[in-house]
Amino acid sequence: MLTFLNSAILFGLTAVAIPILIHLFTRQKTKTILFSSLKFLKELQKQKIRRLKIRQILLLILRTLLILVLIFAFARPTLRNSGSSSLLAGAQLTAVIIFDNTLSMGREFEGQKLLDAARKRALEVADLLRAGDEMYLLYPQDPPTFAHDGPRYTIENIKDLIEQTELSYKKTNYQAALVLANQIMAASSNINKEVYFICDMQKTGLTISEVNGTGLIGDDVSLFVLPTAISSEENLGVTDVSFENQILEQGKVVEIKATIKNYGENAVNNKLVHLFINGKRVGQNVVDLETNSAANVVFRFVPEQPGFQSGFVLLEEDDLIEDNRRFFTFTIPEEITVVLLGNEAQDTYYLNLALRPQKEVSSYLNIELILARDFAEYNLDNTEVVLVSNVSKFDNAETLKLQKFVSEGGGLMIFLGADVDLRNYNDGLHKRLNLPLLTQSSAKGRGEQFLSFGKIDFSHPIFKGVFEDEKAVESPHVRFTLNVSSKEPLDKIIEYNNGAPFLFESQLQKGRIIYMTTGISRDWSDLIFRGLFVPLVNRSVSYLAGAASVESDQTFVGSEVGFTSEKLIFGAHLAIKKPDETEVKIKPEVSNGNYFIRFRKTEQPGIYTLNQNNEIATQWAVNIDPVESENATFTTEELAEAIHAKQVYEISQSSDIAEKLNETRFGREFWKILIMIALLILLIEMMFFREKVAVPNKKTRPVSPN
Repeated sequence: MLTFLNSAILFGLTAVAIPILIHLFTRQKTKTILFSSLKFLKELQKQKIRRLKIRQILLLILRTLLILVLIFAFARPTLRNSGSSSLLAGAQLTAVIIFDNTLSMGREFEGQKLLDAARKRALEVADLLRAGDEMYLLYPQDPPTFAHDGPRYTIENIKDLIEQTELSYKKTNYQAALVLANQIMAASSNINKEVYFICDMQKTGLTISEVNGTGLIGDDVSLFVLPTAISSEENLGVTDVSFENQILEQGKVVEIKATIKNYGENAVNNKLVHLFINGKRVGQNVVDLETNSAANVVFRFVPEQPGFQSGFVLLEEDDLIEDNRRFFTFTIPEEITVVLLGNEAQDTYYLNLALRPQKEVSSYLNIELILARDFAEYNLDNTEVVLVSNVSKFDNAETLKLQKFVSEGGGLMIFLGADVDLRNYNDGLHKRLNLPLLTQSSAKGRGEQFLSFGKIDFSHPIFKGVFEDEKAVESPHVRFTLNVSSKEPLDKIIEYNNGAPFLFESQLQKGRIIYMTTGISRDWSDLIFRGLFVPLVNRSVSYLAGAASVESDQTFVGSEVGFTSEKLIFGAHLAIKKPDETEVKIKPEVSNGNYFIRFRKTEQPGIYTLNQNNEIATQWAVNIDPVESENATFTTEELAEAIHAKQVYEISQSSDIAEKLNETRFGREFWKILIMIALLILLIEMMFFREKVAVPNKKTRPVSPN
């Protein structure tokens, strides 16, 4: 659609009549001059007169066109797309600048961080706004966040906010940011509405789910997309850190595996990877990676002290340094309190003996011997592991106590025996702990063949690194065992030669359960006389005590961390120390009679420590989301299709923002082209005028004398 931005000057089209009037008034009549009448001269005269008239008409046309073109040029003709919205003169504008400051904008490209390049473009956009416009600055984090409360109406204010914008470690969420921007537009009474989307177009930040077939941006909103480059020549990232051995003990080797991924465009060789524990470097390795590939790097170290520990894996600097570090936490028990629970003292005698073969070997174990009749009164708050042997039955309160203990991270090991009430176990303990049902017994007489071990999972932490020769494991002779019935596959650690489980593992929320389907009495088996018994019991206790010693959950920046424990003291001074060493006082919440800690302001990667009366209660490792390191991008066309938007315009990095913005707002102007045409017409007119000067300006006609 063709329009004129300065239509008032079109009244000047009346000036087109000026050359015509001049032509009419300056026409000269032919004078009669006495001359010899020669036919040749008359013909020659006619030709010259004809040429002169044609030249005059052409000059008239050129001068008329010149005036016409100049008037149209000053009227600023504009070709506007039918879908574009013009910025109405004098009308206020509602503008939302979506300024991507998420982690991926920390990349360096051609010596400049993407965030700084985007900041420059955001400032250019702000300069094109007008005082009195309704302006917002929005960060597309997860969740999206405004840089201010309420709208801003001065350019200086919005530019100051842009200048103060720092890199965020949170994940990108373009979809939520666009929804929030559209809500601002829907609530605005201004006619003109524009969203400026300044981002790196990272594909992982755009997850669109269509809602009722409606778009994320209204039809009356213009969306201007200003992309920034995202490619990286060299960028490695630490995507995961895990412990290979889950039994962590002071003075014993701990094995850590770090996963390194190459997000860059080039392969890398001999890149250093460092391991730090409690701020001290304890390991170093190298890695070779092809582009878009990952590899594992293994470190081994020996913990020097018990208690809460933290560390991180560190890479060398590259295009994005923020993903070169990954934090983790773990705990080396200072003391493990183990409760041995049996019907009678002899039920736990051999277990106690296995855990205390020599005092100096198991000095970190605190053994508590409890009889079943006293269990209801015993407090498990300071207990890490409970070993149950031949306990006949549990009432409902005792069952709930064990369920709560395990679900909060405690370890439970169950040994059966002759006194066990199968119905009580199945109806109570097994239902509460999600254990398979016990069924009929399998008994072997003294004259019959005994059950022995079949398959053993030597990769399980209980056995890993214990036996140099797997064949050296001596199987006990099992005379009596109970069968189990399970709809789900069991996690068998040891199974009999008939495939039935001898030892299996189960998990309940944060805690673990190890279940032995036979007993330790001599009537049931000769396990206590085999060399396997002592390491099996000790390693099981260490494994169960370590259920909460290694943080397995991935906690990303911006996520909530929480902690609940019976060890939280009412009225105690509680504070969370952030990675920057600042402390935040915190009040516990009360849930089901227990204190619960919630903390949401995890805005930095690193170690967050909960202190109770200046002593560590727990720690959390908070890391960046690895998806922020990905290079894949989407196009403006894909964005428009995904969000069902009608007015989406891209302003590339090489384009002038003001020119492109005005072109989209008002359409494409042609006044420059018309000025060039006017100059061309003027040159042609000058050429014709010179020829006219060379021709006599008075026309003569020879006439014979009287």
